[in-house]
Formats: sequence, structure tokens, C-alpha cells
Amino acid sequence: MITRGGPLWLPLTILLVLAALSFWIERMVEIPANGSSSPTRTDPEGIMENFDAMRTDVTGKPQYRLSAKRLKHYSGSKLTEMESPRFTQMDAQSGDVVAVAKQATVSSDGHEVDLVGNVAVERAARPGQSAMTLRSARLLVFPDRNQLRSPGPVEIQDATLNARADAMEYDAKRRVVKLTGRVHARYISGKG
Repeated sequence: MITRGGPLWLPLTILLVLAALSFWIERMVEIPANGSSSPTRTDPEGIMENFDAMRTDVTGKPQYRLSAKRLKHYSGSKLTEMESPRFTQMDAQSGDVVAVAKQATVSSDGHEVDLVGNVAVERAARPGQSAMTLRSARLLVFPDRNQLRSPGPVEIQDATLNARADAMEYDAKRRVVKLTGRVHARYISGKG
């Protein structure tokens, strides 16, 4: 168990905002006017190509940007799917954090975000803190519980740590990272 929760709380924050933005997008998609009363999982209610949305604070300063090659919303299951999603948290003080994947699915209630395919979460370097990268084939985000879970292999790397494991769980409330299975970790001292 690694209790270095500091470097990983930013990716969780980003993914939580991704879930919130996805829920907001779901509410913004219009119902199709084709008269179909029972759309199926294969018939999306709405499709957006080259989707790009930005959230700003009350002063107009950009906070987050969510983009996707294609966004689909299904009324029957209430799922939202994104192809090539890219989420960027813009913060001059703590550094930008970018999360990308091949696909993302947001559950109907917004309680689960499933990022699949070459998932990468990157935190930019800033004074006193090196750049950090988390890579996995799949990353599950549970916004209400403030948890992340990688059910398969994961790699976490920054200037002082290189860790690989068969699976990972991150609890933001307790700021605890749990690496399981075959775990390989290498700490690189910055002194010397």
C-alpha cells in the first residue's frame, strides 16, 4: 500500500469533473424529432461530432475543457458514450492535468465513468512537483465515492516514482493508493 496520495488526487478531481460534465451534456442533448417512441441501445438519441465544451469560473477564466471526436447519448439506457475523449483541467497554480482514452462511457446516473483503451492521465510539472503520468487499459471512476479503480495493469510514473501493478484502487477521501497483484515500485531519490 502506498500512501502517497498527493500526486494522484488531481487525476481523480479531473475525472469527477468529467463525470459532472458528461451529466450536463446528457441534459443538453435534444430528443430526436423522428417520432421513434422506443429507441434502442443501437439507436442513439443524439450524436455530436467534434464535440468541444469549456467550463469557466464566474470571472470567465477557463477551468475545464472536454472534447471528443464523437459523443452519443442513448435514451433507452441513458448512457453517454464518447469516442476519443480528452479532458483538460486548466490551472496555472497547480498545473494542467489531461486525461485521454479511446472511449468513455458515463452511466445513466453519472455514478460511474468507464474510460477504456490507452487511458492516460498526465499532470504537468510545476515548481516543486514533477510531471506525473498514470497509464492503464481501463480506468473506472466513481465520483460519488471519490474512488478510482484500474481492474487491470496500471503504471504510475513521475520523477521520483515508477510503479507498476496488476490492479489499483485509489480512495481520495483517505488519500490511499492500493496497488495489488504483482507490484513493482522504484523510488528515485532526488538527493545525491
